[in-house]
Amino acid sequence: MPSLTTQAPSRPRTRPRLVAFAPAALAVLIAAAAVAVHRGTGQFWWDLAAYRTGASAAAGGDGNLYDVAVRGTDGIELGFTYPPFAALLFQPLAYVGPDLAIAFWTFASVLALVAVVQVTLRSAAPTADRRMVPALVATVVALPIFAVSGHLQAGQVGLFLVLVVLVDLTGDPRRWWYGLGVGLAAGFKLTPLIFVVFLLATGRIRAAGTAVAGFLATIAVGFAWRPADSAQFWGGMLLDSSRVTGDPRTILNQSLHGALARLADSADVSTVWLPVAALVAVAGIVLAAWCVRRGEHLLGVLACAATGLLVSPVSWHHHWVWVVPALVLLVDRARSTGNRAGLAVAGAAWLVLVLTTAWVLVGIQGRDLHFRGLGLIYSNLYVLIGLAALGYLPFYLRRGRRP
Repeated sequence: MPSLTTQAPSRPRTRPRLVAFAPAALAVLIAAAAVAVHRGTGQFWWDLAAYRTGASAAAGGDGNLYDVAVRGTDGIELGFTYPPFAALLFQPLAYVGPDLAIAFWTFASVLALVAVVQVTLRSAAPTADRRMVPALVATVVALPIFAVSGHLQAGQVGLFLVLVVLVDLTGDPRRWWYGLGVGLAAGFKLTPLIFVVFLLATGRIRAAGTAVAGFLATIAVGFAWRPADSAQFWGGMLLDSSRVTGDPRTILNQSLHGALARLADSADVSTVWLPVAALVAVAGIVLAAWCVRRGEHLLGVLACAATGLLVSPVSWHHHWVWVVPALVLLVDRARSTGNRAGLAVAGAAWLVLVLTTAWVLVGIQGRDLHFRGLGLIYSNLYVLIGLAALGYLPFYLRRGRRP
């Protein structure tokens, strides 16, 4: 007789399921902490409060979207500075209280951060096995970076825009909607328009046209919904940088404009900034296109993003959340090639980006406008990192090998 063997029933693989829910659990914990901090201090999330105020004004019907403002505890008034199309997407915030808005926004922002890391890893090595654990580890490591923590603390929108652009530009360029994400992101906030130039420079004319069409569609929607506000915004208000910052010298403005203003200790440096910004813009786009020609498409996208951050009149610290995919790419390349120098550079950059949290104390103490000596280096760290990264690219591309 054949032997009978008893086989133990297979146990369900619960670990992968638990890992799959880990991003949501992390997001819930951080969202709960955010609500607790807001209730206990009454501080932070002022940008989210401005979004809610603008959304409420638009929901009210006849109110002018750009005449409303929210006053922070420091006395500074924050008005709505985005196109009417953004106010339309912010409409759900008009019908919830601050606690629920903070909880939802923080929860969604953390999930967007996880997604940004995942998209970066998959684009860096499409054939590699990209499990959730490395993405979660990278997300936790990224949370203390001031660009990220400041983003969550302010209730900003940058992580969502980074995700939309990354998903769009790292996807299959044969899709008919390739470039549409860039256009929609630009219709929400103007800064992603630089990626239209990137598409043109890399020969993707159709994608650039798709992006422009998407952008124009958001303007049309805004005029159909809020014609007076749209006429005010697109009629010239978008060029008024004073609505975004009263003084470009503030340390939280990490753009070439801010750096030059701090260097000259003057708020009016337009005659110098405009030619410098134009030179950096051209050089950055050329480098980004060169990356694409060498098969480094993700690197080209990141080079374009760095260029946009540098040449924008105002690039707040939280706009620099693009450092997250940049660091993920650098670490991934360094690990895959055994390059210890690359890992050391990534570690040093991470430490600098975390320690810049001290800029909050500098601003609170009122010392964020006038810098001398080493203070000029300290106050322009993001600008210097961006310029150094772009300056390294020609040497890397000429070597023709990955770092």
